[in-house]
Amino acid sequence: MTELPPVIGDYLCRRALANRRPAYLRLDHDGIIRDGGGDLAFHALSPLAVGRPVSTVLDYMEGLLPLDAHTCHLGCLQPQADLCIDVHIIPEHKTHWILLLDTREEERQRRAMQQKANELALVRESQARALSFKPSATGPEWPHVNFAPRGDRREVAVLAADLRTALEAEAEASPVDLIRQLAAMQRRMIAGLHADAGLVHSQAGTTLVALFGLLPAQGGPSEQALAAAFNLQRRLGGAEGAGVSSGGLTPPALVVTTGTALVALESVSTAVHLLALGPPLQAASQLLPTALPGRILTDANTFGAAGPLQAHFEPFAADQETPARTRYHDLRITRP
Repeated sequence: MTELPPVIGDYLCRRALANRRPAYLRLDHDGIIRDGGGDLAFHALSPLAVGRPVSTVLDYMEGLLPLDAHTCHLGCLQPQADLCIDVHIIPEHKTHWILLLDTREEERQRRAMQQKANELALVRESQARALSFKPSATGPEWPHVNFAPRGDRREVAVLAADLRTALEAEAEASPVDLIRQLAAMQRRMIAGLHADAGLVHSQAGTTLVALFGLLPAQGGPSEQALAAAFNLQRRLGGAEGAGVSSGGLTPPALVVTTGTALVALESVSTAVHLLALGPPLQAASQLLPTALPGRILTDANTFGAAGPLQAHFEPFAADQETPARTRYHDLRITRP
């Protein structure tokens, strides 16, 4: 650990403990309280029960002692309705120190962030469902998907999925059983795409195409689509090489491409349709027949925006018929 001047160490200590209502207990090797200090009253420890087992005062300490040489951190415990604390247990020879810190403000901020995330997820889901499936009598105007009256050029990522290998692997299954399994997997895929800020663009036979970058979400279109692809493989049982999903079908082959496309909303009768046309959709269509089940094939644009996910890809041995810009495919199907 870097040595710091005492004045800096003291400053950092004061900043770390400011408004945290610190209190501490000193225990012997058997977990008996010997003394303590700090804001014991805030933590409902005053008067201090010297000579009693700590588990009779703090029930969450039951079974945690004695510790070996390693410290233990219990984060955001709620011993009572109006209290949220961090607990640090620090062993020292035959003594244990317990540090208690107030974390109500951190918990309030965490809940506020979670609420915002939940609200954003609900917005994404409602817009995705409305655009992908539900009829509307008000036309193609949606508060969170803003297009010019005659459409826009947008940077989008295309996620194309093909379950054709499921049909090949289950060739001897009855058509009714196979269609039911396929429909169930597609429903799971669509629900996952909506949860990850995707809009279903088209669905035909064993192929499903979704667009990313049109709904409010964190990260760029490529990052959103890659995260959704990894999530699909995780949900559907993708593994190294071709695997078998939890539903008995081979996992889908996935392609993710990125580029500028023409996008628009079209109102037909009482239904709203998402229209898109452009190079990323054409590239996805060209690449999908070369993709392997349980793996993710990307183009160079997508790979360049993959960030930390690049570590999960390696060069794709493209044949003469594969567009030169498609260089990478995933081998491990694991998300960091």
